Order: sequence, then structure tokens, then C-alpha cells
Amino acid sequence: MSQNVMSAVVLQTPIGIIHSTHTSKGVQSIKLDQSYNENPTIINKNFGASNVEVIDHSGPLDENVKSFIDWLKAFFGDGQMRSLPAIDNEIIDKQNFTGLVLRTLMMKTSCGSTLSYADLAKLCNSPKACRAVGQAMRANPIPLIVPCHRVVGSNGKLGHYMSGKGDNIKAWLLDHEKMAAGAL
Repeated sequence: MSQNVMSAVVLQTPIGIIHSTHTSKGVQSIKLDQSYNENPTIINKNFGASNVEVIDHSGPLDENVKSFIDWLKAFFGDGQMRSLPAIDNEIIDKQNFTGLVLRTLMMKTSCGSTLSYADLAKLCNSPKACRAVGQAMRANPIPLIVPCHRVVGSNGKLGHYMSGKGDNIKAWLLDHEKMAAGAL
């Protein structure tokens, strides 16, 4: 049985530094650096694929990693979703409520749209599980690919992205997607 090769990539993006890990099967994790949230004026308002660059990496930049980088460039370029890069994460794959919520969110939302925690709970056939949906969002190992930034409160408020440390990033992501979708 072959062992998965692990790569770590650090990218500069319009919303700051993104750290990602990859196996030979796909993206394993994405971590957004919250330092850009602390000073929203430094979030890069210029869109474009040229705003995504690899600034460090360990391990090979294989086809799965390159596919992820290309996906990020497209996402930050015009905001439109392309074919998702391959994913290799047990939280997403698990046959439990968290896995169901994350997979449903990936399949049922589109660029420029939002839905409430309650709406997502209903889509998962658990209309009273709003808080559990919030916990699933907190457990999301691959933000952006699983677009937890699109989930808002029933009152339209943003919620607490990255445990409240990424609210400016969430607002930027939603504005970016709305502009890309022609909804702003």
C-alpha cells in the first residue's frame, strides 16, 4: 500500500496568507490567516489571478496542488466556481452530520448567494439543527472550497466567521462573489 505524499503550500492572496496541506489524493486542509481581518484596509480590493502567488512550499507541487492553485486563481480572479480541486479530508468524507452539512453546502450554494444556518439545516433534513450547522461550519477544514462564508444568520448578519476573527474577510468574500455574479 502506497503512502500519501504530503505537501504544504503558503500562498499570498487578496485576503491574506492561505496555508494549505495536500496529500497525493487532494487538498487536506486550508487555513486562512486572520491578520488581514484585524486591519480591513489591507485586504486587497484588486481582483485578479495575478493576486495569488506561492510564497513557500514543502513537498512536491504535483497536479493536485497545481489544480488547487489554479482553482484559487480563478476564484479570486472572477469569483466563479470552477471544477473543484480534488479533496482528501476525512471530515468531509465522514458519514455523520458534520460531513453531510459540509457536502450539502458545497453542492447547494453558488457564487454570489448566501443561505442561513436554518436553511442549511433544512437542506440536511434537520430543520431544528441550526446550532449543529454552526458547529459544522466551525469544523470546516477547507474553507473557500466548502464555502462556509456563504452561511449567514436568519437576520442576514454575518455571524462569527473564523470564530469572529474573520468577519472582515467574510464580508470581502461575499462582496467579491456578488460582484463576480453581477449581483452588486
